[in-house]
Amino acid sequence: MIKGELFIGLIYILGQSRYFEYYFRGIRKAFPKSLIPVIRPKNLENIYDIDGNVLGKICGIFLKHYPEEKDEIVENTIKALDSLKEEYIRSIIFEDRFLFNRKDLKLIEARTNLKVIDGKKILLTFLPLALKEIYSLLGEDSKNKEVLIIGDDEKETKEIIEAIYKEVGFVTITGPYSKDIADNIYETILEKTGLSIFYSKNIDKILKNYSIIINLIDDCSIDLSKIRKEAILFDFSASKGLKKNRVEKGRAIIEDFIFKEKNLKIKESKYLPTSVFSSMYEELADLNRGDLMGFYIDNNIYSIEEFIDKNIKNKGKL
Repeated sequence: MIKGELFIGLIYILGQSRYFEYYFRGIRKAFPKSLIPVIRPKNLENIYDIDGNVLGKICGIFLKHYPEEKDEIVENTIKALDSLKEEYIRSIIFEDRFLFNRKDLKLIEARTNLKVIDGKKILLTFLPLALKEIYSLLGEDSKNKEVLIIGDDEKETKEIIEAIYKEVGFVTITGPYSKDIADNIYETILEKTGLSIFYSKNIDKILKNYSIIINLIDDCSIDLSKIRKEAILFDFSASKGLKKNRVEKGRAIIEDFIFKEKNLKIKESKYLPTSVFSSMYEELADLNRGDLMGFYIDNNIYSIEEFIDKNIKNKGKL
């Protein structure tokens, strides 16, 4: 029986995948492009649920040559997906989606008619739990903390405020919102939650006030050198805009959540990542609040306890 789901391990020759980055970087230095073998998009194997039904495919996308331009990467990805998809396939889980920004992902969805699973639903579900756990281990109350949300999308901003408002004390939003959108967010949140949020176009002077910063946009321009050393930073943008703007080397920015494997509704495969990121968990697991294991930060995985010990107690550096 085929249920219809596509899981893709997105692997680019010359190092776009987090698993192959260092290996292919060495190849690139040692050999000219003309001597690197061409590997076309390939179906690696089917992925099965625990009852033996086919959920979809595990696929590899290898570029014919190393793209010099971002548009070329996106275009080659779209062509590869068109060659791999079948009638029953309806969505994608990218092994390393951080290569793409929000605009890229929207274009991929529009051109392929496939839904990109980005893990946002899971991040929203587990963010309150993560905050509560962090501050519980610190012996502090998250409900006394001030949160800064950097965004530009009305729906996404409302969703994240509604997800965390019971666990925090005060919320400020900043970003390229129009006045009408900012007003709509304020009125909706006040009506639904009773929380009065603050909107600021220029928050540089008050950045030090925030204990928690959540970024949702690719083009983030705040000065992270002005924030508290013990502030908790989350970057839920598609291409990690907050991380790109980081000046202080080693400053910990949480890019994704990591989950236990035991509740995945699939059979084991040698091609599946050993770490379960939010996108895979969202599509292939039965949600269990006890499954949150830790955080993905700068290509490394930390338990919540490790994050606190190395990031907060050691002044913001991992």
